[in-house]
Amino acid sequence: MQGQILIAHPLLNDGFFNRSVIYLTNHNSDGAVGFSLNFKTQFVLRDVRPQIKNGNFPIFEGGPVAKNQLFFLHTLGHDVPDSFPVANNFFVGGDFNELLYLIEHGKVKSHQVRFFAGYSGWGENQLEEEIKNKHWLVNDPIDNGFFATDTDDLWGEQLSEIKHTYSIFANFGSDTSMN
Repeated sequence: MQGQILIAHPLLNDGFFNRSVIYLTNHNSDGAVGFSLNFKTQFVLRDVRPQIKNGNFPIFEGGPVAKNQLFFLHTLGHDVPDSFPVANNFFVGGDFNELLYLIEHGKVKSHQVRFFAGYSGWGENQLEEEIKNKHWLVNDPIDNGFFATDTDDLWGEQLSEIKHTYSIFANFGSDTSMN
């Protein structure tokens, strides 16, 4: 499932993961790791690295694990040494100082990298069980265009890709008891 997208089921009522869209960067017999793509924080890179004058890149809440650590996904390939290829021209991590250098010198655009405070993680067979119990819908990204999609629209767009009639859920309020 590495390189696939998890879309929270419209009726999932699970705190952090409500309406989340998660890109899976690692999946094996030990578990899975991914990053929530649609929960933008009020912070930008410059808030954690003030010396980066061009650091207006938003920071997203990647998940409930290790929220005090900064992670990043990108489409820069091996321009960022030690990056780990995921799928669909997406890479995770790499030489953070080299990435900062590229940003500071205007060689990186905001649609090429996304920063995350924390990540989403599952133990052995936990994610498979949650998918079986219909907590998650799974989608193959056509390309990395979801990086450029407005984060407010991402969940609804991904639901619609799974099944067009699911798009109606995107128009409901996030608290289904209030609809």
